[in-house]
Formats: sequence, C-alpha cells, structure tokens
Amino acid sequence: MCVMKKNITRKNKILKHLGINIKFYRKKLNLTQEQIAELIDVERSYITAIENGTKSPSIYFIYELSRALNINLKELMDINIE
Repeated sequence: MCVMKKNITRKNKILKHLGINIKFYRKKLNLTQEQIAELIDVERSYITAIENGTKSPSIYFIYELSRALNINLKELMDINIE
C-alpha cells in the first residue's frame, strides 16, 4: 500500500473513532444532535457529519465540543486505531 493511501486510511479511522466518542458522550448526557449543536452554535448537520466521520473538525471545534459535553479533550480524543 502506498504511503498516501495508508495516511488516508488512518485519517478515516481517526475520524470514525472520534465520531464514535462524540456520540457516546452526547448520548451519555441524553442530548440530541440538535441540542449539542445549539450549545456550540453550529448546524445539526455538522454534528451528524462529524459523528459519521465524514468531516474533519478543527481543534477549536473539538475543544468547544468537549466543554459542551463536560469532558476534557483527553477523554474525547482517546482514540486507538492500531
């Protein structure tokens, strides 16, 4: 596998696992996508895309999301794809 393809695969896995973590903590608080979107002032569709692993959020967005979910960045970014 070429390096570029390997990096794309790794990126996709990271985004997928980030989305899984976000959904887990959101549901733990019994929040809908709409509610969490309102808390951080984004469209619900953006939350959907991130939870599905199809968008790559900025570090600022991830920080704001962790605050809205009442968790630290380390918990949200606890991702192991190896």
